[in-house]
Amino acid sequence: MGIIEAEGNPELLAAALRALGENVRPDDGPILRDLYGYFAESGRKRDAGGQIRAAVLSALWHLRDRDDLPLALEASRYTEPSLNGDGEIIRAAGLALLGVLDAEVATYRAITMLGLNDASPMSGEPALTAARLLANLGHREALAMYVLGSAPAADVFESLRSRRAPLPDVTAEALRGLAGVPADRLQSILGRFAMADDEVILLGLCDLLVSLDPDPIALELTAQLLRTASEDLYAVLATSIVASRRQELIGLFLESITAEVRQSKLTIALDALHHAPQTAEVEAAIASLTARTSHEPTLADLADTFDDD
Repeated sequence: MGIIEAEGNPELLAAALRALGENVRPDDGPILRDLYGYFAESGRKRDAGGQIRAAVLSALWHLRDRDDLPLALEASRYTEPSLNGDGEIIRAAGLALLGVLDAEVATYRAITMLGLNDASPMSGEPALTAARLLANLGHREALAMYVLGSAPAADVFESLRSRRAPLPDVTAEALRGLAGVPADRLQSILGRFAMADDEVILLGLCDLLVSLDPDPIALELTAQLLRTASEDLYAVLATSIVASRRQELIGLFLESITAEVRQSKLTIALDALHHAPQTAEVEAAIASLTARTSHEPTLADLADTFDDD
């Protein structure tokens, strides 16, 4: 707080605000609000990109002071064109603060942000914060609507899309926010994204699938992803399955390994299984994988690397 009160260097101020974090005290509120006002007076001239103001809003989040409601509302709607965007991080921090001060108002603000695809191509903000806020507040219906709207559309509807396409990062975060919804209610959503070709979206889908209660739809799609995923995605999915400690998912993983021939995936699977609960089935799979990965790849192992010709 001594640095925040006396320092004028934006980089040092930003570092001090980040370090302050949850240690902020009620008595610090007036100083923080004055600091926000000082940088807001000249906008991008003093605080290009809004880093300082966003950090102040994040510090005020810990105070949860209703007196900051007008500030949060203003910040959540704020735009400031600059070389670093148009104030996206200020809107994101303002929305987060609004979420702990007035959940109802924050809900509608978050829905508006998602509906307008208010997202920086670089950071995904403030739409990412909006998706997380709606998930934290339990508004999964709004997230489901957003996800359906961001799914690939049929050609007949393509001409109706007047806004920029949703960012994969935001779609993935919205998918994660659907955790806890019964899988049978997500059948349309899961089906639309089953054949997605964007790795970021597929990562969000994997996180969602691992979080869902046992369901034939979710298990079938998980098995499909294990068969078709790239090495990077396969590694994430394998690690998530093992970390879940859920026997039905681990059993599905073990079953998929028996049909896998790519050495790279077998090596990933072996490493993942070392962190799984060491049941008899897992130990047997480890022994089998150790043997299968100890020899040079055969033509069958490498079949998928050749062209169809």
